[in-house]
Amino acid sequence: MKAPGVRAKKKGTRLGRGAAVQVVCYPRPKTKAALVEASRKVQQALSSFMIRASLEKAAMLQRCEITDLIPQAELRQYLREK
Repeated sequence: MKAPGVRAKKKGTRLGRGAAVQVVCYPRPKTKAALVEASRKVQQALSSFMIRASLEKAAMLQRCEITDLIPQAELRQYLREK
């Protein structure tokens, strides 16, 4: 059975400044609670926390640094605290 929706693309149309892309995920209640608690401990928005963790995992899989994957300026946006 095929998952609903459209598969993610590496490239797409450029977004205007401040425009958001919706990434949908449905964590179970205890998973969500754990993620929210962890993001609050480091004083980050949950979305930034999840993106940063995903980037760390992607860099580990490709055996490189996060800065090799995305520009430094873009990375700084996810490292900001609340």
